[in-house]
Amino acid sequence: MGIGEWSALLAALLWTLSSMIWGRIRLSAITINLAKNIIGVVLILAHLALFASFTDREMFQAPWSSWGTLGLSGLIGIVIGDTMYFRSLQILGPRRALMMATTSPLFAAALAFAFLGEELPFFAVLGICLAVCGVIVVVADRKANKEAPGLLPGSLRRGVALGIIGSICQAIGGVFSKKGLVGAEGENLCDPIEATFIRLLFAALATMLVMSVGRKLVKELRITFSWEMLRLLIPATAVGTWLGIWLSQVGYQRAHNVAIAQTLMSTCPLFAIPIVWVLHKHRVTALSVIGTIVAVLGIFLTVYEG
Repeated sequence: MGIGEWSALLAALLWTLSSMIWGRIRLSAITINLAKNIIGVVLILAHLALFASFTDREMFQAPWSSWGTLGLSGLIGIVIGDTMYFRSLQILGPRRALMMATTSPLFAAALAFAFLGEELPFFAVLGICLAVCGVIVVVADRKANKEAPGLLPGSLRRGVALGIIGSICQAIGGVFSKKGLVGAEGENLCDPIEATFIRLLFAALATMLVMSVGRKLVKELRITFSWEMLRLLIPATAVGTWLGIWLSQVGYQRAHNVAIAQTLMSTCPLFAIPIVWVLHKHRVTALSVIGTIVAVLGIFLTVYEG
């Protein structure tokens, strides 16, 4: 457990906390995504400016190749992946939506093997499979339906499908983040906070373009940037988007490989169970506990063998 692994784990905790807020926002998934991207760009730009002033470095040092790769990571992982995740969150509730995100390491491992040449030992592969099995157990728990926020409801099948699509997109985004952060010889191409800014900037511009086509941009921005919404959007963005994505980039850059970083970032359900119980008084069923234990064992095997 080096700095990359600890950063990935802390990112998971922050995403869990922010998910509790995202689930309370009565906006469409793509509108929430647009708002957090715009607010996130402002926060991270300020972070970059302060970092540059204290370290006497230029704000932007990444090569153009990293801009392209990280931009693509933002388009796939943030624009598509986060939109799918937010809609899944609205249907399934925070804990089960976060459990769906735990499938991401399986896709990350396959993609990293295919495109980055990263190999995982047998026990690490077994660990990822166990983590996914734990997710299936929790999703199959029908008593967890009471956790759904009910703001913009949908069918269980739709929520699960959107969660899986979001996980695949997050895995693809993770692989492209790794390529944009680290060169072929293992050299650092880009600072994680700069990478976070690039990904969010591309995501914000793309989301604005999509909403402009439907002529909903101005109307949605008026609703979104009202004080009623901002009092939820700003803290959720600060915790989950600014700090969470920044730490995830540190994880991708410094962890042993992409799949291990992605696995640690998918431990959100482990944090979600006590948080949901404390904040929402939702009692955790025995089936959920069993699924969580299986997922924890899988995560342990993945990290231990890494």
